[in-house]
Amino acid sequence: MNEGPRSRIRLKFARLAAAKDTTHLEQIKELRSRAARSGLKFWPARIGGQAAPKMAFGPAASVGHESLCEYADLYLEEFAREDAAAEKLRPFDDENFRLISARRVPVFFPAIEAAVNAAEYFMEADFPAGFSDAAVDAFMARKSVEWEKVKSTGERKTLDARAPVLSASFDREASLLKVTLKLEPGKNIKPEVAAELMAGARPVFRRIVRRELYWFGSGGRLEVF
Repeated sequence: MNEGPRSRIRLKFARLAAAKDTTHLEQIKELRSRAARSGLKFWPARIGGQAAPKMAFGPAASVGHESLCEYADLYLEEFAREDAAAEKLRPFDDENFRLISARRVPVFFPAIEAAVNAAEYFMEADFPAGFSDAAVDAFMARKSVEWEKVKSTGERKTLDARAPVLSASFDREASLLKVTLKLEPGKNIKPEVAAELMAGARPVFRRIVRRELYWFGSGGRLEVF
């Protein structure tokens, strides 16, 4: 008797500009649909009363953001080579999502969301006049920065917006701000918030890309997920 999935393939996708306004639920449906149509022998799960591929997904990218690090774990009924899985899924690449890699991971690895500790963002924007590396350095030198988060329900919560910012740098010529944010339930801030607090006013964002996800390795150093 088959008691569970025999293999697990970790898929990494790029979420391209055409898909930046896609919700996380819409993205999950699209990636699951691709897996179902790929011909891979997926382990079934019951979704909405129907059989669908058993999958697990990484932390949601915000609506309006592009991403080069969208992860989805696909559970299979059989062992599959990484290159064979990629070959089955690449024909579905389009202007919205593109497969970057496929690698096999142990079936009982921790969930993606539980393992990810930080995310790196690149923000192209029109920043307020006078914004510079000095403003970024001044923000990073502060011990704490109070910021009030207002949820869609109207609930208000005060957070320390300095604590999640692990690193930041500004490229004036490219008008590009790079930030790496720690991901911790209940303490997260969006990269737009970090940019606004550093600049003293909200920039006019042209493009925001989640470039990479990280986990804390030995010695507390960030390592690419």
